[in-house]
Amino acid sequence: MKYILIVFIFIIDTIPLQAQIQLRPLPKDGFEQRIQDYVDSLPLVDSHEHLMVEEGVKNWNPLDFMLLLHHYADDDIKSAGMSKPQFAELLTDKYSVKEKWEILKPFWEASKNTAYGRVVLLTIDELYGIKDLTGETVEELSRQIKKSYETPWYDYVLKERAKIRYAIMDVGSGRRKDDMFRYVEKFDRFIRIDSKENLLSIGRDFNKDLATLDSFVSVLEDAFQQALDRDIVGVKSALAYHRILNYENVHIEKAEEVYNKIMNSSTEKIFDFNEVKALQDYMMHRIIGLARKHNLPMQIHTGLQAGDGNYISNSNPALLTNLFLEYRDVKFVLFHGGYPYGGELSALAKNFRNVYIDLCWTYIISPSYSERYLHEWLETVPANKIMAFGGDYHNVENTFGHSLMARMVVSKVLIEKVKTGYLTEEEAKQIAERLLYKNALELFQIK
Repeated sequence: MKYILIVFIFIIDTIPLQAQIQLRPLPKDGFEQRIQDYVDSLPLVDSHEHLMVEEGVKNWNPLDFMLLLHHYADDDIKSAGMSKPQFAELLTDKYSVKEKWEILKPFWEASKNTAYGRVVLLTIDELYGIKDLTGETVEELSRQIKKSYETPWYDYVLKERAKIRYAIMDVGSGRRKDDMFRYVEKFDRFIRIDSKENLLSIGRDFNKDLATLDSFVSVLEDAFQQALDRDIVGVKSALAYHRILNYENVHIEKAEEVYNKIMNSSTEKIFDFNEVKALQDYMMHRIIGLARKHNLPMQIHTGLQAGDGNYISNSNPALLTNLFLEYRDVKFVLFHGGYPYGGELSALAKNFRNVYIDLCWTYIISPSYSERYLHEWLETVPANKIMAFGGDYHNVENTFGHSLMARMVVSKVLIEKVKTGYLTEEEAKQIAERLLYKNALELFQIK
C-alpha cells in the first residue's frame, strides 16, 4: 500500500500545471503549426503605445545602440546596480560606442536574463540579423540603427514587420494624419492637485480664473471637449504611480472645503495626500462622468509601476471595485495584466461586465506570468473582454520585438488548450483573432 501511494503521489506531481479536462474532440495532427501560423498571420490592434516622434528619433545625437536600452531595459540595468546619472550619460555623446559598452557591460551581463533584456536580443536578431549584444556587435548595430532611419522606418517596422493595423497612442508620434494611429487623453493633472500652484498653472494654461471649485470643473469640461475635438477614442489614467487606486464618491461640500483651503494657502505649500484626497477623488468621479457621457472607455494603469520608488499595493485593481459598481455603463480597461495581481483581475473581469483586461506591457514584464494568467483568463473571462497586445514602448524596434513575444505566448496557450481538448482548433483561431484584433477594434469603436 505504501508503494502504491508513493506512485500515486508521483503521478499527481508530474501532471502539467496547464492540464485541462477534455471538453472537445482532440485535434488532428499538425494543429500546433496551423495555430502558430494563424496567430502569426493576424493583424494587430496595438492597445497602448508611447512612441516617440519619428523625426525626433532621427535627430537623436548620438543615434546608437542605446536607443534599444533607454526604455524598460534601463530599469533592470539600474536595478542591477548602475546609477541613474551614469546611465543618463550613456544617452549622450560623452563617450564613443565602444566606451559606452565597456561601462554598460557588467550591468547588462547581470540583467540580460530578464524579459526586458531578452526582448532587446530578440529585436536585434529579427530586425538587424545580430545574434547578441557584445563588444563585437555594438558598433555594427549602432551603424545599422542610424542607417535604418534614412528609410521609412516606422512604416516598415510597425506595418510590415509587426503587422499593426491600428495603434492606440498615449503620448503621440505626431502623425495624426496617419490612419494607423488613434489617441487617448490623460486628465490626471486635474486630479493630482496638492498645491495652489497646481491650480494656478492650470488656470494660466486655460486663461481662466479658478477661484471656485465650479470654475475648476468647468475648465476640466473645456479640456475634455478639446480632446473630443481631437477625436480621442478613450480616457487614460496613470495615477497608480502617485496615489492609491481608491476613489471615494465625495460630496461636493467636502471637495469645496478642500479646494478653498488650497486656494487660500501660499503657492509654496504642498499639502499631504490625506489632506487633498477628497478633492482628488471628487475630480476622478467628474472625469469618469464625462467618459460615460461621451461613451468612451477608461484605461487605468494597474499593477507594476516602471522605475522605482512606488508602492505596489497602491495599484491593486481590486481597489477600483466601487467605481465598477457605481459606473456600470462605463467600460474600464485595466492595464498590464494587473501584474502581480492576476488572480484579482480574473475575479474582477469575470464578475463585472464593464471590466476588461489589457495585456499591454505584460509579456516583457514576465512571459510566464502572461502565459499562466492567459490560461486562467480564458477559463474565467469572456473572450471578448481580453486585449492581448500593447507594445507600451518609446521606440518602434522594441514594440516589434514585444509583438513577437505576444504572438508566441498567445499561440502557446491556445495550442495547449486545443491539445488537451478544452478548445477545438477552430475555436482557438476565433479566440486568437478576438484577442489580437477584434476586441480592441470594437472597444475603441475604430472604423
